Amino acid sequence: MTLGYDREEITNISFQELGDLIVVEAEELVFLSLSHTNQPPLEVFSYIQELFSEKPIIVLSDKEDPGISKQLISVGAQDYLVKETYDQFLLKKAIRYAIERRSLLKQVAHAKNDYEKLFLHHPNPMLVFDRDTLCFLRVNHAATEQYGYSESEFLKLTLKDIRIRGDHSKLNRLYKSLINSERLHDVGIWTHRKKTGEEFYAHIYWLPTKFEGRKAQLLVAIDETETIVNAARNEELTKEIKAYADRINSILESITDGFFAVDNEWKFTYVNRVFEKTFARKRENLIGKNVWEVFPAKFGEKIAPRYERAMRTRKHFNFEEYFDALDMWFSVSVYPSEGGLAVYIQDVTKSRKLKEKIFNDQINLNALINNTDDLIWSIDKDLNLLSANEAYKKRMRSFSQTEIKEGRPVILKDADKELQEKWTSLYKKALTGQSYNMESAANTTDGSIFYTEVSFNPIRNPQQEVIGVGCYARDITERKKHQLMIEHHNRLLEDIAWKQSHKMRGPVASILGIMQIFDFDDMDNPFNHELLQHLKNTTEKLDAMIKDIVSSTAALDHDIFNENGSANTL
Repeated sequence: MTLGYDREEITNISFQELGDLIVVEAEELVFLSLSHTNQPPLEVFSYIQELFSEKPIIVLSDKEDPGISKQLISVGAQDYLVKETYDQFLLKKAIRYAIERRSLLKQVAHAKNDYEKLFLHHPNPMLVFDRDTLCFLRVNHAATEQYGYSESEFLKLTLKDIRIRGDHSKLNRLYKSLINSERLHDVGIWTHRKKTGEEFYAHIYWLPTKFEGRKAQLLVAIDETETIVNAARNEELTKEIKAYADRINSILESITDGFFAVDNEWKFTYVNRVFEKTFARKRENLIGKNVWEVFPAKFGEKIAPRYERAMRTRKHFNFEEYFDALDMWFSVSVYPSEGGLAVYIQDVTKSRKLKEKIFNDQINLNALINNTDDLIWSIDKDLNLLSANEAYKKRMRSFSQTEIKEGRPVILKDADKELQEKWTSLYKKALTGQSYNMESAANTTDGSIFYTEVSFNPIRNPQQEVIGVGCYARDITERKKHQLMIEHHNRLLEDIAWKQSHKMRGPVASILGIMQIFDFDDMDNPFNHELLQHLKNTTEKLDAMIKDIVSSTAALDHDIFNENGSANTL
C-alpha cells in the first residue's frame, strides 16, 4: 500500500493526521497510532516499518485486539499499547524496553554476521554435520578448497565419505563414545580423502553445536601432512646418521692401531678395542674420565706438553714414547680438531728394539732389516746409499727404472726437480743431528697411492760425529685412509648435528610455543588465526632445514679416496 507520503513528509508533519493515520518520530524510536485508520493494520505497519527500518516502532491503538497485537509483534513491532490502559510509567518502560530490545537485536545480528564471516573465512576447514545422520549441513571456503568438493557436493555427502574405508569402524566407535558429550574434543590425527582420492593427515577437533534447530557437530580439520611427513623424514635421517656413526665405529674397531679421542676438557669420548687391550682398561671405565687422571703422573709429565701443544696450535704431529708401566714403545700420531684430539697409538716396541739392534750390530744389518715389510735404509754424508733392506729396494723399483744399489746416490735422477730438492732437504736436516718423523704420500708406477711414516735418525761414530742417517719407513696407507675418511665424515656429521641442534631448535621451539598459547577452548578466537599462520610459516622453515640436512648426508655416500689421485713420488 501507499499513503502518498515519503519519510521526510511524514516526519515534517509529525502529530498530524495522514488520512486516519498518525506517525510520530522520536529521536530513538517511532510511534504509530492506528486509532482512527481504516487501512489494514499489518499493511500500514509494513509501510511505516519500511520507511523507518532503523528504528523500533511502538504501536498505539484505542482498542485491544489480541490477534492483531500478536501479528504486529511477530513482524517486528516492539510493543502494542492500548490507549487509556497505560500511564506515564508504563509508557516510559515500554519505550526503554523497545530501545533496548532493538539494540540487542542489532548486536545479535552483527554477532551472527561476524560469526558467519569467521566460519566461512577461517583458514582451516570447518564442517558442520548432523549428529544423527552424519550428513554435512554446512562447510566453509577452506573445506571446499582442501577437499575439492563444492558446497552443494558436500551437502550430499556424509562424514564417512571423506574418511578412508579402513577408518569407518574406528569412526563408529568414536562417534558412539562422544555422541552425548557437550564439550570440545581433540580426536587426534585421522587420514582424510579428497575428491581426487588423494589422502592427507588431518588433526580433528569436534565441538557440539546446533544448526537451524538440529543437533550437530562442528568439525575442524587442521592439515598436519607436512608435519607428519617431516617427522618421518627426520626419524629416517636420524637412523641414517646413526648408521654412518656405526660404520665409523666399525672402522675404528677394525684397525690394528690403538685409538682414543678426548674433548677440549681432556675427557675420553671414545676408545677402541685395541686401546682397551693394550692398556688393560675397559672403555666404560674411561669414557668421561680425564686422561691425566687415568694415566700415571710420570707418563703424563712426558706426553702432556705434546698433547697440549697439539690442542693449542691445532697442528698434527707424531712422536715416539716409552711407557714404563708396560715396558713398551709407542708411536703416537696426534690429530687435533675443533672438538679435541684424535690419537692413534701403535706398538712400536719391536721396531724400536730392531732399530737399536741395527745400530749396535751393522755387520748383521741385512739379516735383521730384511725381516720386516717396513722400509729401512741408511745414507752417508754425501747422500749415497749405505744399506737398504729388500722392502726398500722393492718399493723404489715401483717408482723408478733406475737400479737401486749401495754406493749410488739415494736421490733418483729420473725424479722431478722439486722432489729431489725436497728429499735432499730432509736428509740434510737429519745430518745436522736432528731426529724426527714425517709422513709422505707417493704414487707408484701403476698409479696407486700409498702413505708412509718416515723416521730420520742421525748415525754417529764413537766420537759422536754424525756420519750418516738411518731411515725407517712404515706403510700407514690403510690407517691414513681411515683417518681421512673419519675426518671427512666427522666434519659432515658435526655440520649435520649443528644444524639439528641449533637451526632446527628455533622452529621446533616456535611450534611448541604456539601450541602452548593456542586457545583450544575458543577456536573462534581471532588471535588463533595469527598463531596458525605463524605455525604454517614455521613448519615451512623447518621443512627447508630438513631438506638441507638430507642434502648434507648425501655427501657421506661418496668415497673420499680417489685411487688415481696424484702425490709426490721419489
